[in-house]
Amino acid sequence: MPMIKRRTKIVSIRLLDEEYSQLRALCEKRGARSVSDLARDAMFGLMSPATSIEGKVQDLDTRLCALRDEVARLTRLVQA
Repeated sequence: MPMIKRRTKIVSIRLLDEEYSQLRALCEKRGARSVSDLARDAMFGLMSPATSIEGKVQDLDTRLCALRDEVARLTRLVQA
């Protein structure tokens, strides 16, 4: 039976009522169990290059270059 790690550290931030309401609405939209889960996912997303904005831009750039190369290859085939 796997042992469940208990979270023991707390990070506290102050929000306006409107900000908290927006986070609650986002929780419902995303299916998060709580604001804490949503915040935790967001923070770890910032720490992970694969899910960060920079990582996504890099991934899109790589895919766009591959697509450009494939279009060029197909263009050469059609013209031949």
